[in-house]
Amino acid sequence: MSVNKYLVQSFVNNLLEGSPEDKLFYQNKIIDLLGGDSTPNVNNLPPRRGRADGGLDGRIPVIAPLIIKHTLPNTLLPNTRGILFEIGNNVLQEAGINIKIQKQKFSIEQFGGFKDALEREKLYVGIIITALDLSPDVKQRIYDIQQDKIYIFAHILLQDLLMGEIKVKGFDFACGDISLQIFSEALKIYRMT
Repeated sequence: MSVNKYLVQSFVNNLLEGSPEDKLFYQNKIIDLLGGDSTPNVNNLPPRRGRADGGLDGRIPVIAPLIIKHTLPNTLLPNTRGILFEIGNNVLQEAGINIKIQKQKFSIEQFGGFKDALEREKLYVGIIITALDLSPDVKQRIYDIQQDKIYIFAHILLQDLLMGEIKVKGFDFACGDISLQIFSEALKIYRMT
């Protein structure tokens, strides 16, 4: 099946003009097709109002290096602790996902909330899917964070996802290559509207 980039761009443009309900529907569909769970599932947050998800739109199974966090006593400063990260073999684990179907670039504030959510949930792989690009500040922040080789972030443009041009470094999707399935599902729904 050949994917027409103009059809994909038309679909994304229409989606940008869509209602919040339409955007949420497609967001959940993408997460489900990637083998994930689109049900907001957050820990250690006080009761909240509305559909607040604490920065995560869902969780996706990925195969990535196991990260083990050790808390060690600091012998130089009493009553303090140090943190040591151990990087292990590739294992099946959850990645946090954040999908933004909006007319603005993904902002540094949005990224900060997403990274905080990953830390809170003890997730070390973050996937960001956007209709537009990342802001320059976010690109630089991701580059800086990834130098420590603890967190892995991937940015995928919605157009690229629908075109089947999914390129990520440092992990693999557990579901394999399902880009044509995602496009087929999106196309079916697009033709119904």
